[in-house]
Amino acid sequence: MPTPINVFICYKKMLAGERPNEKAGILHFILAEDQGRFKPWIDEGIAGGLAWETAIYREILTSDVLLVLVGPGTSESPWVRREIALSTALGIAIVPLGFDLTRDQMDAELKALDIGHLQGKTTNSINLAKREVLLTELRGDLLAASSRTKEQKPERLRGMLAHMNPPIETAANNQRAATFMMKTDTRPIRLHVASGDMFRVRDIDVMVNSENDYMQMARFFESRTISSLLRRKGARVLPGRYEDTIQQELDWQLGDRSRPVQVAEVFVTSAGGPGSELADINRVRYIFHVAAVQAVDAEGIVIPFKQAHQIERCVRTTLVKAKDLNRNRGIVSPPGTEQRELQQRLADEGRGIVRSILFPLFGTGQAGNTADYVIKPMLESLADFFNDPENRELAEVLDDIYISAFKQNDFEQVVGQLQKHFA
Repeated sequence: MPTPINVFICYKKMLAGERPNEKAGILHFILAEDQGRFKPWIDEGIAGGLAWETAIYREILTSDVLLVLVGPGTSESPWVRREIALSTALGIAIVPLGFDLTRDQMDAELKALDIGHLQGKTTNSINLAKREVLLTELRGDLLAASSRTKEQKPERLRGMLAHMNPPIETAANNQRAATFMMKTDTRPIRLHVASGDMFRVRDIDVMVNSENDYMQMARFFESRTISSLLRRKGARVLPGRYEDTIQQELDWQLGDRSRPVQVAEVFVTSAGGPGSELADINRVRYIFHVAAVQAVDAEGIVIPFKQAHQIERCVRTTLVKAKDLNRNRGIVSPPGTEQRELQQRLADEGRGIVRSILFPLFGTGQAGNTADYVIKPMLESLADFFNDPENRELAEVLDDIYISAFKQNDFEQVVGQLQKHFA
């Protein structure tokens, strides 16, 4: 008998209207009884806390298929989104199965789960009386998905290992190593490639930070991640201690919001304000924290977004936030702080508008994407945004967009794509 296919059943326990999701248990039973073809797993009977999280992620690591059971309100579950993100990162094929949904509702749920590119099906057969009908609907999809996983997973894991300690040739530090003119319906905007160390740049209003979805920046003493460096360089040095200015502002911005936050959501803080290295030396005014990484506490890992549509979404939400910030004249920090006082003074002088933004290459690094792949959806998102009449107000004031390329190989790939695009 062939080895059974390991199927991880991903589902939301409570559906819209606080209805228990009884379909997941029925689905598990039907698959388990299908003559040994499948070995389904469901998170029933596991104690909560860290052990529960660890068990879930270990099961995903050994799965052949992630079967996403999509019902009303499933997209509201942060855990469903996390399980999908981890499976995508590992190269595990995903099969969406909808129930109690119209076709339009199913499409909306898939889009909200960031798997709108998958062809999910809906069924009315998740009950014991229709077990054979359901198995007929699912067998082919699960077998095909398992085959895709066998092709994708080894390559994806090799890519992850290769990116853990790769040899890095850094690009020369040059804030405007290459410059192109991006046409919009309003006016041209300069598009620069900032090569080398992004912390050598000067006089850029906004630095964009790819942050985890808990909005918890890396600690001061951790490795030289962008998040850690921003946090340290944005701290204010007071007698005998650091004031953790940026993280404090970030926590204030979220307030009572639950975490994790939504995919690609953006939160704005100052760059630390007077007394911080970012503000005084780099003369940066704001940090835009984009939820572009999903954190997995149980395994101590993070999963960066890597799909083209996720990268486009991160760029778009960043630009929308810049437009909102300009409407607020650049005032964003907590009342009573020196950062807020500076922002108010600049606003009163008519200098509160954001005119330049520095983007990272979303989806490179741990995500494993090449700069060549990433720059394409970034450019598409920029073009779509600025050619929309609704965004004319930002196009009229934004002068410079920078793309940060730390590695020499990334720099060459980005410049090569820009030369083709703007030829």
